[in-house]
Order: sequence, then C-alpha cells, then structure tokens
Amino acid sequence: MMFAQSAFSQASLASRVLIVYDPSSSDSVAVAAHYQAARGVPAANLCPITMPGGTLTYSLYVSAVKTPVRACLNSVGPQSILYILLAYPQQQDIQAPSGQIYSLDSFLADIWDQYTTQFFEVPPAVHRYYAESQSQGNAFVPFQSLANYRNMARAQLIYSVWRLDGASAAIANAQVDNATAAMAAGGPPISQVLGSPANACVDLTYGTVNTPVGDADSGYATANWDLYRISQMLTTANNFNVITDFLSTNFGTAPSPNCPNTGLYVGWYNYGDYNNAFSWDQGAIGWDLDSGALVSTRSGPWWGTGAIAAGITVTSGPITEPYLEGLARPAVVRNLLEGANVGDAFLRNTRWLKWMITNVGDPLYQPFPGGVAPFNAPLAANSMAVILNQSTFREYVGGTAVAANITVSSPAPTGGLNVTLTQYGSGGLTFPTSATIPAGETSVTVIGSTTRVASESDVQVVASAGSVSSLNTFSVYPLLSGVDFTNSSVQGGGTIQAFLGLNGNAPLGGAQIQLSSDTPAVVALPATITIPAGLAEVTFNIATTAVATSTNVNITSTYAGASNTVTLTITP
Repeated sequence: MMFAQSAFSQASLASRVLIVYDPSSSDSVAVAAHYQAARGVPAANLCPITMPGGTLTYSLYVSAVKTPVRACLNSVGPQSILYILLAYPQQQDIQAPSGQIYSLDSFLADIWDQYTTQFFEVPPAVHRYYAESQSQGNAFVPFQSLANYRNMARAQLIYSVWRLDGASAAIANAQVDNATAAMAAGGPPISQVLGSPANACVDLTYGTVNTPVGDADSGYATANWDLYRISQMLTTANNFNVITDFLSTNFGTAPSPNCPNTGLYVGWYNYGDYNNAFSWDQGAIGWDLDSGALVSTRSGPWWGTGAIAAGITVTSGPITEPYLEGLARPAVVRNLLEGANVGDAFLRNTRWLKWMITNVGDPLYQPFPGGVAPFNAPLAANSMAVILNQSTFREYVGGTAVAANITVSSPAPTGGLNVTLTQYGSGGLTFPTSATIPAGETSVTVIGSTTRVASESDVQVVASAGSVSSLNTFSVYPLLSGVDFTNSSVQGGGTIQAFLGLNGNAPLGGAQIQLSSDTPAVVALPATITIPAGLAEVTFNIATTAVATSTNVNITSTYAGASNTVTLTITP
C-alpha cells in the first residue's frame, strides 16, 4: 500500500505516458507537442494515428485505433505505460454491434482485452484496480498507485486514459498548464496560495442521510452517501472552505448558493445543463453525477462541456446513459487527499471499463503531493464494512450467509468491548443482537443469514458501543433477475435474442424459470426454460409475428416466488 506519490516518483511517471495524436490535425499535433514539452514525455512515447471522424463501428475502431495504438504500446513496452493521453482527438465514441454507444477512451483502457472481451450491455465485473467504497459504513480502501498495482500478481494490464480537449486547442493546452502551475505553487487552488481559501462545493440533492437511520445506502441514495462522506473528509482536511448544499436545487439556482472561487466541485444532478454558478480556480477539479455530462467535450448544453469552456482543469463524465454505478465515485477526492494523481484516483474509483466514461485533463496532475493530513497516513476510524460478495456490491441473494466487519478506532479494553446490533427492516436478513470485540483488538466479524425474498429489500444495521456507532446497508435480492434483450424493439415477423438471468448461480438440479407473454399471438414463449446448475444466464431466441401497428408485449418470468416483467416493442 502507498499513501502518497513522492515528487520524484511523480516526475518519473512522465516516461509512462503514451501520447496519441492525429498527424492530419494541426491542433492535435500542437497539443501533443505542448504536453510533451510541459511534462517531459520521451519522444519515443509519441503515437501518431489518423483518427476517423464520426461514431466508429467496432470494426473501424479495431482497424483505425486499437491496432495502431497497440503497435505503439508494443514499441515502447506495454508494461512501461500507465497512462494513455489523447491529444485533442476528433473521436470519442464507438457503436457496438448491438447498437449500444460506448466511450472510445474507456475501450482503450482495456486495449489488451484482459478485463473483458464480450458482454451484454453492462461489463460482467469490476476491474481489479477498482476499490469499493462503503460510504455509509465509513469503510474505505487505502490508496494504491496504479504503478504499485501493476507490480502485483494477477494485475490486469489496463491503462488510465485521458484526453486534453475542449472547444479549442488553446483550452486543451490550458488544462495541462493549469495543472502544472497549481503543482508548482504548492498545490491547488491558486487562490488559496494567494491567501483566500478556495471553495469546495458538494451538492447533495436526493433524500437524507440522517443518522442513526436515514436513506439506505442503495440505489440513488448511494451517491448521496458518497457525497456526504466526501463533505466530511474535506472539512477534516481543512484545505478548502467547504460548502455543502442539501437542498433539492442545484448550485446557482435559488435558494441554493453560488460557488465562487471554486477549487473543487462534486455533486448532481445537472442533466443537459451547465448552471454557471462556478468560477474555476487554476487547478480546479470538478464533475457532475448525471447521465450526459460529457456527451460532447466541445459543444452543447452538457455540464462537463460548460465546465471545460469555463476553464476547469480536470473533469469526468459519461457520453451517454452510464447508470449511477458506472460513474466515477466521489471517493476520488479521498484518494487525492491521500496523495494520488488524478489518473490513478479516477481509475481506482470507476467500476467498469469498456463503458461510457471520458476523462478530461492531465493524468499526472497531483493536487496534493505528499497528501493532506490526516489522510496521508493510516487512519483509524469507526466503521462497519459489509464483507463483499463477488460482485463487490453490498448485495446478497436470499438464502446465503452474510458477514460484516465492525471496527473501532481504539483497541478494546480488558474484558472486551460489547457491541449491540440493531436492525431496521427485516427484509430476509437476520443478525445476532450483539458481538464482542476481544480485548486489545479493534474489530470483530459478525455472521448473519438471509432467507429467500420475492423482491429487493434493503436492511440497515446499526452497531453501537457506548457513544460510538456505525451504520451500513445490506441489500437482499431474489435469485431471479429476469429477461433482457439486445434491443428493446424488433420488427414483427423477426427474431430477437433474449437473455434469461439470475442474480447468482443456479442451484443443483438447475433453475426452472416459468415464462409468459400477455400477447401470445404476437410473441409466443416456451412455458419454461431451465438455467443449468452453476450458471447464471442462458440465451434464447424469441420469434415474433407481423403486426399492423406498434405493439408492446409484456414478458414475465417467475421463479421461487419472485417475478419480473419487461416490455418488448414489436414494430410494423
């Protein structure tokens, strides 16, 4: 584990950046040269490729981007590169054969296909460098640099991919200039160096995080818990004037305040709107949790687009609907306080690659060299961490065991420390009512059980010992996931591939799923399909008949008391 990247190691990272540029674009050539000079990147790490315009088909991505970038990596040594920087590129999306749009940058992060090769809609797992945060439980994994991760056994050969971009080459160049200026001044933001602390603005817009029990750390409220903890951390670090907005309105929209002298922003939900409530300090970092923050880096109403035009130094966002789980998590900020550069911090806190996310800025930008106390050293804290299952979510299928690790900041006294567990909501989860942390120890693992449920249930558990308490959410799911399609519509008379899935593996003997259609004359289904033991998904084809008008057909799957209904549109 490491908590901070030294100035020496940070400088040496310049040799681990591959600069990809388009020799047919004078702007791309100029931005590549500017970055190379600013960071001292070796000339051998320049990778010229001619980037086609428009949305790339997957085959064109392979021939025009993936293959030549692979050749550049092989020339300098694939293991020697940690960061791929796209210098003012034309292109930022790929259309998969299914029709789904993905970020080209995110595909390049797994250019050697060691993370995943094929998947339906959502990647099948998180990448191995990802660190799962449990904000409600106050359980965080210490920062580890990408360089150190690469030295581990079974490390995936993945890259942190960034771009210098914006409405002009001058804006792209300013992103590295602002980063290097802030670092040279002793850390961001410049206004703080000059004597007036910059603002760190955190925008919570959904629900409450009241304790001992408020919103469960599940669904949309997961982001609110993330933001709430980040606000607490920033206040503890005392490097910014922290402004936390709990109102349903966004910064700049009354009664919410503005955020002048902005050094840091993270919040949501400004879909399709950059509300000009910010004045970005040199070196400022900010991103908005919304479904289209970076549909374009150069034009449009999108939040990230507006922030880039207004002079932000670093931002991140999706090019299309990413699901909340796929966005960069606000624990990025904690890693920055621990001493990370932005290239490592964002990759470590983004679950999926080959997904929707684009990162804009200089990956070598290290806002807090050496870290910020108390986050630059091992930090004792009261927490309750759900011991994660293979999905790295706090989710369990009913009928399985569940475990939690309760930690206190100081060793238990002689005789041990009694911890009382209080459960809010049944939801198929049962924990013991108490546990004891042994004398001299700081943690204990508690084992619980779950029963089968017909629908998702969130259960919050509070662990209390005197005046100290910790809280976390356990989500219990039915085994049945349901039916999904490659597309949500098909022309009548045609056939569409469907997926029938479980939230876990089928038991011995398999899982026999019942299927039904509310319009069997248009969509006829087999009465049952069996998912073999040990598998979580099967594919099957759905045949349809011709229709005169567009028809919505509801398809229901049922298993072990749970049911799921999806709609397939049949078009003329």
